[in-house]
Amino acid sequence: MHTVVGTAGHIDHGKTTLIKALTGIETDTTKEEKKRGLSINLGFAYLDLPNKQRIGIVDVPGHEKFIKNMVAGLPGINLVLLAIDANEGIMPQTKEHLDILTLLGITDFIIVLTKVATVDEEMKELVISDIRDQLNETPLKEVAIVETDALSGLGIDELKRAIQDRIQGGSPNRQRVPARLNVDRVFSVKGFGTVVTGTLIEGRLSVGDELVCLPSQRKAKIRHIQVHEEEVKSAVTGQRTALNLSNLKVEDISRGDVLTVPDNISLAWMLDAKVNCLKRYEPGIGLWERVRLLIGTREVMARLVPIGVEKLNSGEDGFVQLRLEEQVAVKQGDRFILRGYSPVVTIGGGVVLDSNPQKHRRFKEKVVESLTIKDQGSYQDLVYDFLQNKQDPLTKVAEISQYLSIETTAISILLRQLVDEGEVIQLADYYLACDRFSAVEEAVLNVLVSYRKAYRLRQWMPIEEFRSKMAFGGTPRQLELLLNEMAQLNKIVLSDRGIGDPNVQVVLNAYHVGEKERMLKELLKSGFLPIKVEELIANNKNALEVIEVMEGELVYLTHEYVISTVYLDRGIQIVRELMSEKSEMTLADFRNRTESSRKASMLILEYLDKQQITKRVESVRILGSKA
Repeated sequence: MHTVVGTAGHIDHGKTTLIKALTGIETDTTKEEKKRGLSINLGFAYLDLPNKQRIGIVDVPGHEKFIKNMVAGLPGINLVLLAIDANEGIMPQTKEHLDILTLLGITDFIIVLTKVATVDEEMKELVISDIRDQLNETPLKEVAIVETDALSGLGIDELKRAIQDRIQGGSPNRQRVPARLNVDRVFSVKGFGTVVTGTLIEGRLSVGDELVCLPSQRKAKIRHIQVHEEEVKSAVTGQRTALNLSNLKVEDISRGDVLTVPDNISLAWMLDAKVNCLKRYEPGIGLWERVRLLIGTREVMARLVPIGVEKLNSGEDGFVQLRLEEQVAVKQGDRFILRGYSPVVTIGGGVVLDSNPQKHRRFKEKVVESLTIKDQGSYQDLVYDFLQNKQDPLTKVAEISQYLSIETTAISILLRQLVDEGEVIQLADYYLACDRFSAVEEAVLNVLVSYRKAYRLRQWMPIEEFRSKMAFGGTPRQLELLLNEMAQLNKIVLSDRGIGDPNVQVVLNAYHVGEKERMLKELLKSGFLPIKVEELIANNKNALEVIEVMEGELVYLTHEYVISTVYLDRGIQIVRELMSEKSEMTLADFRNRTESSRKASMLILEYLDKQQITKRVESVRILGSKA
């Protein structure tokens, strides 16, 4: 497991000095930071633990004005050192940092009491007691306190051992999902060009990989990779990573952007989320409140729409839809912080439940049920909910894997279980929920019913006309798979002529019967001479409808010419007789035997070629595979 440790705490509580004592690395690197004596931007270092494991450390700024920089450093962090000055104890920014950490889902902490050499024993014990009291109702109520003094070196070795103990047996990395890195720094190195840094949230990156920068959609290629200042060929989930990129100038990419593989993440204008409104934010979260959304390494403005309730009161959890003022590239499961537009205070935070939702009606029961499943459901429930609610009915394994950030192998197992339970249907390499299939089936039959009302005597609806009438968001291949499945279930009938309803029988009235008999007589009289459809119907629209029910009695040689089935069958018999005589025949042979014209013989034989009854070889024909 590759680990990143972060710091948090009030301004001047010794975070940067502590990191220097642990690592020997100065993370306040800018002139402005050194002059002001506080961290403005993210600082990075690495630490070699007693067991020789190397971990990354992110020093996040503590001043209130730089909270968004702090949040930018937290994605990918496994453990947080909460620094508290032994002279001051818990301060306002300590509490705000703790709120932010908790809202971002961080649960593993070490409390580091700093500057202990500057206070007497009685003062130190009072501060420790106060810390315990103030953290009693937080996730840190039983967390160990390590006493340190960075300048004298007191407690530094003990802290290293504590870090080593806490990171052993951590959660497994998500290396088999597509790579994603939230950019937190961008700069240029002479002789190399553009360099970006960030924690590799998931996946694996290697030299030579093609990446896309979101939201700009610009393409880039990895020239070099560094992890902890060492050149490597690949970086994996959890590592602090520096990438030297080609095809991207410094001005083409900025902090807040996301680097990922092509077709991995869709840009979103809306997000469905579970939000916790902090207890100390007394106004609560109301409809259309404008907030600052801090997600990944980015800050965007958004409007909040509570779902299922009028508003979220202080201390409450609930569902919201965030309507964004800029697009973001995030995934289901990503955590975020909400800060007020004015005044700029932390009001809450939460987790993304759907990164590509539709606009919801606020009090629709099914919407609330779906969000509840996304929030509380098992992985199997989440897979089914995704299949049930995504825009296109058919889905591939990779789409679900990307959405849930779960390996494809695990997704395939979950889908197999759902198929076995009769909840999901598999069509080739696609899956769809049974309820979605029923909805598509109903839509298909409705189109056929409407067509039937317009053309009472037409047994078949042309497939192209059907596609133009069918409101289907998928590809032609997906629709073909669905129609074939319906045909196997005897819900519809498919033929070369189009698509039909097996439960509909065409009934002719006396007039239609008369037209049918007239046309059959003309076809029989014409014999081996095909007739143009327009001549056969004699400008009679009703006759054109009657032709639709004459399948089996006439055959369309082309879209323009028809022939009696009786004479087509005789033509096939003549072909077999000619072939038995000399194993091949010419167009002239067939024309002479049928006593027809060259054009008529050509129309019939070309039709037989398509049916594989005959096969043309240069100027002669032989029997085809279906003769």
